[in-house]
Amino acid sequence: MTSKLFILIAYILLISCNNEVKQQSYESFDSKDLNYANKVLLESVMEDAFTPPVASRIYAYAHLAHYITLQSVYIDSLPEITSKINGLDNFTAPVNTNVDAKLSALLAFSTIGKKLIYSEQFFNDLSEHLKDSALKKGFSEELVKSSEDYALNITKQLSDWIDKDMYIETRTYPRFTSTKKPENWRETPPDYTTGLEPYWDNIRTLIIDSANVYKPKPLPVYDINKNSDFYKMVYEVYDESLNTTDEKGKIAWFWDCNPIMTVHKGHMITTIHKFTPPGHWLNIVSQITEKENSDYYTATKAYGFTATAMFDAIIGAWHVKYKTDLVRPVTYIQEYIDPDWNPILQTPPFPEYTSGHSATSASAAEVLTNIFGENYAFTDHTQLRFGLEERSFLSFKKAAHQVNLSRFYGGIHYVQGVEEGGKQGAHIANIILKKLQP
Repeated sequence: MTSKLFILIAYILLISCNNEVKQQSYESFDSKDLNYANKVLLESVMEDAFTPPVASRIYAYAHLAHYITLQSVYIDSLPEITSKINGLDNFTAPVNTNVDAKLSALLAFSTIGKKLIYSEQFFNDLSEHLKDSALKKGFSEELVKSSEDYALNITKQLSDWIDKDMYIETRTYPRFTSTKKPENWRETPPDYTTGLEPYWDNIRTLIIDSANVYKPKPLPVYDINKNSDFYKMVYEVYDESLNTTDEKGKIAWFWDCNPIMTVHKGHMITTIHKFTPPGHWLNIVSQITEKENSDYYTATKAYGFTATAMFDAIIGAWHVKYKTDLVRPVTYIQEYIDPDWNPILQTPPFPEYTSGHSATSASAAEVLTNIFGENYAFTDHTQLRFGLEERSFLSFKKAAHQVNLSRFYGGIHYVQGVEEGGKQGAHIANIILKKLQP
């Protein structure tokens, strides 16, 4: 080897090493940063008191923006999903030039979160926090700017897609009016609120082909005869309330997840904001990924797939709810069994069948079982902030089963409603897992 050739090779190696050092001279973001972003999302949705269906939409779109942005840079890190999401066929990833994928993904998350809520300051603060953190980690201003521009390119495409999901149109549809027929849902105490999101099955699903992918078990024919199957189905709820225990009451309250609970004292009404059912499960994801010290890609998949499954499961449940339009236990019991009876939990303002919380929880449990394992034991601390104790579970599916029991113990659902809701959510989640995973 000539001396000139040796010098040339040494120079090339030196430049290569310098470039590598330059590219890796900053500290990367990790799953703790993603968990913090998720916390901001949950807090903002709770602050604005969005209903469970609307909350599921906000959660899903923010986490999908994060997932899609990250995967578009590191294409082998996660399964590609944009081609499998309804209506997103024309998505085009920007040219990847000098961006940090995790920073871009987190900024995309923040941008979409801000688009979908009222309290925008939550996400203004998050974006500033992320950019300040990047500079403190050693990112150059140029890298921060290019990462932000990359995220904006993606969120512009996603924003256009989001606006076509029929949400805006359903805001203009007529208010739902109950039929006043005895077998149908009617406004329930204490607030007698009109039916919530009666057109939610018009919302574009993310992965499943339609809201009607699960056919629930037929309901008993409405009847007030004490020997009828319908009466027995209702009386089971009443009988359970007469024989309840402190433990069953704790289970009911732990999974209440009523985002707008009202407390009536004379003429004064106080509103308490709490996590929605899908928000509760996303907080479980945060706890699990923190406990496991999950790598960034596992955490991204857990959030993205879980939020997607819950979004589609709620659309499916709402489709059945307003097609069956079934009376709630409190209405039937007060009219035909015990006029002074009230359930432990406040009855949500929409038809009974199927249970939306059961569908939501079962879909989340299927996804998390797929990622973390069949018998993954965990302790959920979500409700500590609301004055309730923590609860431990031997698996995600056992936690979802307890959700079913909680709605029955709470007096707001029939056994068939929670069982079929659970089956519906699991069915939808398995369709999604089959489509999204390679």
